[in-house]
Amino acid sequence: MGSAIDLTGETFGRLFVERRVENSIHNAAQYLCKCDCGNEIVVNSNNLRTGHTKSCGCKRKESTSKWLKKYNFKHGMCGSRLYIVWAGMKQRVENPNNERYKDYGARGIKICKEWHDFETFKKWAYENGYKDDAKYGDCTIDRKDVDGDYEPNNCRWVDLLVQAHNKRPKKELEVKK
Repeated sequence: MGSAIDLTGETFGRLFVERRVENSIHNAAQYLCKCDCGNEIVVNSNNLRTGHTKSCGCKRKESTSKWLKKYNFKHGMCGSRLYIVWAGMKQRVENPNNERYKDYGARGIKICKEWHDFETFKKWAYENGYKDDAKYGDCTIDRKDVDGDYEPNNCRWVDLLVQAHNKRPKKELEVKK
């Protein structure tokens, strides 16, 4: 094994190598680097030379933020109860692999164009009775006309009892002779 190459003064991506520091527990050469954003980070020399590490982590945060904005995750409500209602509605109507698709999308039920944007759906929900703090089963989305689409004029927020009474009629069982 040869001696470590001195990387002091070099730049790798956003990292400027300030000085060599103590070797890692695996005896690998390490350097204290200053990132363009101002943060300092200790990096293994091999990670610098191979391009594995190019910043203190700020580059990943920036690209993740751009990706989230690109794909409309700017509302900050992913994982919220209302977002789960919206996503579930989309799954039932638009995903043939969803177990409930046969009762929704396969029957021709659609979601209005405006509600494909979560922000628009959220605005409608709060203006029409949706409550974040409602007890489980007290604030569920319901289509007034069970054969109609998910759209503002056909939807409302109701409890499970109202929803239970608003179902398609059961098909008559045919008796084979």
